[in-house]
Amino acid sequence: MAFVCAISLDTASAQIIDNRLGTAFKEEMYFNHEFLWQNKIRTITVVTSIKRPNRPIEPRPDIIVYRFNDVGLLQQIDKVSSVSSLVDSLTIEFKRNDVGEVELRTENGNHGYKTTRFNYDNSGKLVRLDYGSSQNISSQKNVLEPGRSITVNSETFAYSEGGPGITRKSNYNNYGLLYSNETTTRNELGYVLSDVEELVMSNKTTTREYEYTDKGWVKEITTTVNTEGKPKSEKFFYDEVGNLLKVEYYTEDFLTRELEILYTDTFLIEAMLDHDPVSHDIIIRKFSYEIKS
Repeated sequence: MAFVCAISLDTASAQIIDNRLGTAFKEEMYFNHEFLWQNKIRTITVVTSIKRPNRPIEPRPDIIVYRFNDVGLLQQIDKVSSVSSLVDSLTIEFKRNDVGEVELRTENGNHGYKTTRFNYDNSGKLVRLDYGSSQNISSQKNVLEPGRSITVNSETFAYSEGGPGITRKSNYNNYGLLYSNETTTRNELGYVLSDVEELVMSNKTTTREYEYTDKGWVKEITTTVNTEGKPKSEKFFYDEVGNLLKVEYYTEDFLTRELEILYTDTFLIEAMLDHDPVSHDIIIRKFSYEIKS
């Protein structure tokens, strides 16, 4: 695969990492699809190695290939992952509706075939998730051929307004029983100030509070849980045009993880360094790109 060496600088305002909601690296698609579309990026390949103290860099079998359509939306993820000496492979495919929303997510891996179907209302809000599973009906060794998919679980969601800037989402299980409520509060400019999730049966409440830089980029997210004593926080650092440079993860005041992003001169991710402050191990992920001609 060819590594991109030039990208037009007039797209610098559209950063390759989408951290508008502070969710970078928490979701499968953390790339800015507008950036990918404008720069005709078709695939991103990530290979992994590890650097341990007083030892040379060791390559790992882990690899991820992200595949995008003509407008930069995620179509497929191919993964090879390792735990101890075990290596597993997985292909995730995304089918979308006419407005680009994911309608069907399928997992095709060594452990079987799974589906998630997304259902939306007329305004584009997600109102139902259907989870399915399928048996492997292939007669060939190491070949997965899914049979008829069976829906094994469902969740439904209802939305309401709680006043200016306040949105409530109620989540129901497959029996139609309420299991949690989420409340999102935004300021007059539309920035999220807080998310509160309450579990009905356990009375567990998780609160996330957001802080922003003067330019409106997420600066810090603090998470507190009423059943736990120590708050957790994520601190985000940017360059002058909004590219995410580093994320620090804390439990109370103790740094538990540090993620540093390195860029090329043309604002592509060159590598990510995932540092464990306790063991001092560094997971190194290097990125390469394929461009549509």
